[in-house]
Amino acid sequence: MDRARLDTILKPYNPWWEPGTEWEPFLPDYQRPVVAEVLADLRQLPQMISITGPRRVGKSTAVKHVISHLIRGERIDPKRITYLTFDDPEIVASEEAQRMVFDLLVQRMPKGEIGYMFLDEVQRLPRWELYLKKYYDLKAPIRFVVSGSASSPIFRSSQESLLGRIKDRHLLPFSFREFAQFRLRGSPEFAEILEDHRHLRQALLSEDGPAATDCIRRLHSAMQPFSPQVNSAILDYCVDGGFPEVWDLPDPVRKIEYIMEQQLRKVLYEDLMALTQYRKPENVLRFFVYLLAHPGVEINMTKVASEAGVERRVVEENLPRLEMTDLILRVQKFSHHPLRVRQGNIKTYPIDMALRNAVLKTWEIPDSDTMGVYAENLVARELFGWPERIEVAYFREKDREVDFVLTHGGNRYLPVEAKHRHKPDDLAGLRLFMRRYGLNFGVTVIRELNVEFRDNILYLPLRYFLLAS
Repeated sequence: MDRARLDTILKPYNPWWEPGTEWEPFLPDYQRPVVAEVLADLRQLPQMISITGPRRVGKSTAVKHVISHLIRGERIDPKRITYLTFDDPEIVASEEAQRMVFDLLVQRMPKGEIGYMFLDEVQRLPRWELYLKKYYDLKAPIRFVVSGSASSPIFRSSQESLLGRIKDRHLLPFSFREFAQFRLRGSPEFAEILEDHRHLRQALLSEDGPAATDCIRRLHSAMQPFSPQVNSAILDYCVDGGFPEVWDLPDPVRKIEYIMEQQLRKVLYEDLMALTQYRKPENVLRFFVYLLAHPGVEINMTKVASEAGVERRVVEENLPRLEMTDLILRVQKFSHHPLRVRQGNIKTYPIDMALRNAVLKTWEIPDSDTMGVYAENLVARELFGWPERIEVAYFREKDREVDFVLTHGGNRYLPVEAKHRHKPDDLAGLRLFMRRYGLNFGVTVIRELNVEFRDNILYLPLRYFLLAS
């Protein structure tokens, strides 16, 4: 590996170096919010930036959109922007290239103004974090943006060694809000309506029922022209989920095969195997399938092991690993001390319902009863994306329960019930929790479209909870 050979490798990855080369028309016309977030980070923060997340959620595409903005919007000289993926076979296959490539990349950057280096699938370079740390501490005039699969535990552990030096942007599968915006990307007024009604989350966290009610009523009125498309989008999102490459596949069989290969086998049999050598990886799959079949059901370790047909050790060791690989969300039982390490009963939810649909072979529009399970999962997915959250837990005392308790701002609690398949007036658990902790505000997410605030409880339609918060 020398400078000339590196330039040969880099050329096809950096078409913007050649004036007149058409490369942006091949980018998708929809940009995920992380693009604007990374651009703001590059302008405002001194740290390196990482974009992490599960496989096939659009990390590399987001990087290309950032590069396009730098060239077109920020007027950065294209020669000062370098992109390389460490999936390149010449680098992966050569230990010599792995040792030399990073230093050569830095050496070839034009001198003078700040340069930008985008390194994709960086976890494939052994000890990549040491190279980044070296040049960051030397104050090299380079802004580093790295991306990689957070489903790789090795990437996570390496990233932790850069705490204070790196800002992470974690990219999950498309949320429903993004899915709807993608579906209606040909109608810019839809995106404008959503942007003009983004105050719901703040109203909920501020426990301001009248403000939240006003926000939803105004959104409901503005959204009327798009009501049929939103109705369709909710049902399709419950089935196809948030992995964009699934959406264009021709039939359920192809979609199931894609999810099983890209999100199950590669994560369970490649990413987790890089962390530990399983004697029987099929036991981990059996455990995961059990969790997918019981979303939102309170379980304990012993019961899971028994019913899944695996040893308790398999459950205890792999539950945090499945979390780490962005396959599941774990919800602990509520404690008044949210940061205390707790053992005992838990609930889990798939990070995306398409995982459950593929594994259980249920790729069809949910009926009214099943829709309650999907709605609860959508609420969980939304709450886990709130930047203000300290913890998402559930409350249960005998036969009374609150689906979610969001802890934020120290010891402030927002209890949220999902009542898509139950009578919204059956709120004994929510009222008990509010009395117990002296709360004057709670939320019930409902199927109906009429918002109402009465007796300190906000009755909030599911679609608007997902679109406006």
